[in-house]
Amino acid sequence: MLFTNVDAFRAVLKDYAIQKGFPLVRLKNEKSRCTAKCGAEGCNWRIHASLVADTTTFMVKTYTPEHTCVMNRKNSEATSDWIAKKLIYVMRDHPEMTSKGVKAEMQKHGVLPSRMQIYRAKNKVLEQIEGSHNEAYGKLPKYAELLRMHNPGSIMKIHYDRPNLLIEPKFLRLFISFKAQRDGFLAGCKPFIGFDGCHLKGAFGGILLIAVALDGNNSLFPLAFAVVECKNKEAWSWFFYYFQEFFGPFPTNISLTFMSDRQKGLNLAYEEQVPEAAARYCCWHIYYNFKVKFPGSLLRRFFWQATKSYDLIGHNEAMERTNNINIDAWRYLVNIPKCNWARHAFSIEIKCDHVTNNFTESFNAWVGELRGKNILALADGLRQKFMKKLHKRYQKGCTWTSSVTPHITSKLKGIAAESRRCSLTMASENTFEVADVDKSYIVKLIERTCACRAFQLTGIPCKHAALGATYRREKLKGYCDAAFSNDQYLKTYAFMINPILHMNRWPPMEDVTLAVVLPPPLRRRAGRPRRNRRRAPDEGASASQHKRSISFRCSKCGAFGHNRRTCQGAPIAEKRGSSTSTNQVSSRRGRPRRGIANTGLAGSVLWEHAQGNVPVIVSSQGSNGSTQNQTAGANVQLNHSACTSTNTRKQSSSSRMMFLDDVF
Repeated sequence: MLFTNVDAFRAVLKDYAIQKGFPLVRLKNEKSRCTAKCGAEGCNWRIHASLVADTTTFMVKTYTPEHTCVMNRKNSEATSDWIAKKLIYVMRDHPEMTSKGVKAEMQKHGVLPSRMQIYRAKNKVLEQIEGSHNEAYGKLPKYAELLRMHNPGSIMKIHYDRPNLLIEPKFLRLFISFKAQRDGFLAGCKPFIGFDGCHLKGAFGGILLIAVALDGNNSLFPLAFAVVECKNKEAWSWFFYYFQEFFGPFPTNISLTFMSDRQKGLNLAYEEQVPEAAARYCCWHIYYNFKVKFPGSLLRRFFWQATKSYDLIGHNEAMERTNNINIDAWRYLVNIPKCNWARHAFSIEIKCDHVTNNFTESFNAWVGELRGKNILALADGLRQKFMKKLHKRYQKGCTWTSSVTPHITSKLKGIAAESRRCSLTMASENTFEVADVDKSYIVKLIERTCACRAFQLTGIPCKHAALGATYRREKLKGYCDAAFSNDQYLKTYAFMINPILHMNRWPPMEDVTLAVVLPPPLRRRAGRPRRNRRRAPDEGASASQHKRSISFRCSKCGAFGHNRRTCQGAPIAEKRGSSTSTNQVSSRRGRPRRGIANTGLAGSVLWEHAQGNVPVIVSSQGSNGSTQNQTAGANVQLNHSACTSTNTRKQSSSSRMMFLDDVF
């Protein structure tokens, strides 16, 4: 049997030992010869190979194939390096493979790896595929040149720290946006942009800042992203400086609106950099701060009623009820400008009634698998996602036959169904009075207005306007704003992000000014790194978390929801070694015992399992004679009460448990 070289022989020998499940002992492991045997006691398996005349090819000279030992799935030859070599082709197509998936893949080779081996092997494979986190920062200047070369008009800015020319630059921030995103936004998106940031999970951490718009189908349209060190005014100001430079100056006829969750420095940053933009705050974050000071289901109900009301009347009614319940809660909301959180005060030119920043949170979930990668893999992974999404949506848009997008078509069906519950009175051919429960609204179809203001704010006919259009036997699609048309949707996705070669095939570029960019300072917190964000107490568990339906009961106080270790109401025994008095209660571990239990008070108590749970004092410990006489008298009374209770009441199993609280 011949092998190309000694390395090929060693690799095959290792694979064979792992496949057959026996310990391998190498007697000789040189470049010219290799001798190995089975490490099991009494097994005769043995192999010897050496070079042939060409001084390169290896040939097996002697071989004893019989095994008499027992197979073992845990083999020391199956190291993390060997596992990484077997995984690299699988994880190249599935880089998000979990530890369970790796374990199942290794079982095909007859190997049962440990958790640490899987962890190390995955890191080695990802480093081979994507590169190390340290080296990725040094490749950013070349990537920036390639990005601008293949996507002319796009922007990629790298901000680094370099006090003097003798010190190599350290990475600080990164900003990327593509020309296709800018042109698509200006051509077909609503002038409504949401901003948010999420934590990166790589070795050097950081924050991913994003800007996201909405297309005519109410889907996410990413505009730009940045990687910064933390969320503060300085980082957001740097982000908005390049965002305004690339997307601006915005047309004066566009009423631009920015949605945010009022993060640290975010509002101050865009008020300085883009002062012409109107501000809109995420009402979920407002309510989260509101409920800390003013909890209660009624206040919650009226808060969201005031937030989501399309007209001023409904808003004022909710605010008045809030005032009647808690005037401080009313003052808290009044101090926030209505145009930032109340729907009725939004601009009707935007044609967007969003009151939360949830669509940016959806973007964070969409890029979740990239947040743990190195910065170069993150940037190029986002580029690939954007490129794929733009092309896929353009293809879908070309197949739509309706004049409006599918999301709007679905909403119109629901609105038409709701309009049947209203009644209509005509004033003219295009003006109606529509009664809805105990209220009436004026609808003017030509002006596309309704007294409820939902028509003006959303750009879609409300149920009152839908009833008028249906009465005139007209299609509701004809009264939708142009922003929701299929033509506008195709204009949004008519632009393309060009592909870029993999880093292994990058051409040499000598014009790049920065040959090396060092990674930022490593910030590592104490303890195990967190992968999931901390949830609020009222959010509940995520979909992947399944809690057991078990009620815990304390063995000390009998209450539910905690155990004896975390009990706050039961007596606490003093530490060992400290002086104890005779009047202290000593607590035992485990289930309370039947029979005699020492209370540490007047003596020992015998628990009578009668329905009245009457303790019977049988002796006195550490007391004087007078106490014994008093105890004897108490015994007579308690025993008499116990006998009376036993004869008059039926004993039940539910009343056989006694607690120390009954004694005191």
